[in-house]
Amino acid sequence: MNLVNDKYEALVKSYLDGNCPAEDALELLSWVAESEENRIYFKTQKDADEVWKLTDFAMPDDDALDVEAALDAVNQRIDAMEEAETKTVEMPWLRRNYKYVSGIAAALVVALFLGFLVMRPSNATITVASNEQNIEMPLLLPDGSSVTFNGNAEITYPKQFVKSTRSVDFEGVANFDVVANEEKPFIIHCDKMDVEVLGTSFLLNADPASDKYFVDLYSGKVRMTAFDEKGNETAQVVVLPGERGVLNLAQGELKALTYPEVKEADLADNHVMVFDNETLSKIVVALEYIYKVEINLAESCASKKLTARFSDEESIDEVMETISIVSEVTVTKEDGVYLIR
Repeated sequence: MNLVNDKYEALVKSYLDGNCPAEDALELLSWVAESEENRIYFKTQKDADEVWKLTDFAMPDDDALDVEAALDAVNQRIDAMEEAETKTVEMPWLRRNYKYVSGIAAALVVALFLGFLVMRPSNATITVASNEQNIEMPLLLPDGSSVTFNGNAEITYPKQFVKSTRSVDFEGVANFDVVANEEKPFIIHCDKMDVEVLGTSFLLNADPASDKYFVDLYSGKVRMTAFDEKGNETAQVVVLPGERGVLNLAQGELKALTYPEVKEADLADNHVMVFDNETLSKIVVALEYIYKVEINLAESCASKKLTARFSDEESIDEVMETISIVSEVTVTKEDGVYLIR
């Protein structure tokens, strides 16, 4: 009873003749490995193939063919080959069909690589806009950092930070609280500006409708980098706590401003100086710088906080009167020096 179907008979013959395509050879090799019977059949066909390849004479006509004589002529050479074989099934056909086997190997490598691409973790991105997020609730990023929108804003970030940096794309206004990781900087891409963070909290204003981008740094340290239209770096500045990094988009100018300089710039640009729950110690420093006056602040009043808006039309006397009322402190003036007690 013939246990081998016509398909595999044809595959074996094609393989031994060296005419088997790579995909058929792969199927045949799988079939050979399935059972001992398949391996025996293949070896039998291989041995028969080797017999005819070992004959050194041309095949005569049928009438003159002496099969016994032909076999006797090669028996000694076959016996010598068998003595060199081990008990395991050897595959000298690998050498004869090297180009086909190497083709299979290459195909397997490609398949494994494609499988890796399919199976590796997805690094798809997520985009969240301020109108899709409760503006009072922080948005938690994959590394534990958080973003709280402060007006219109949009952020795009990966589901997982898998590279040596944590990179996001951002536009608008938001407060960032970044988890510290010195080995994996946090980088915010904002059109013509990058903000590199090691771990800090700050306000980022990258409103596309504005002519300036800025970062108000509360703690830590950030590095701001400006780029031109072609993506070439044009300027870089390090911003420290209490400072504001400002990029003038029209001029490409990038600089760090101290707290008093920030308030002066706000007054010049918006005609309003805003203090949002700031301590009197910081406010006094700004007022001294802007109004060119001397203010003596008692230590007991330094930590008091104030929220107020002053226009550029208000004098220092009017500002000090407001501070006295709102902060519940006593303000006097002696020899041109303002005393806050």
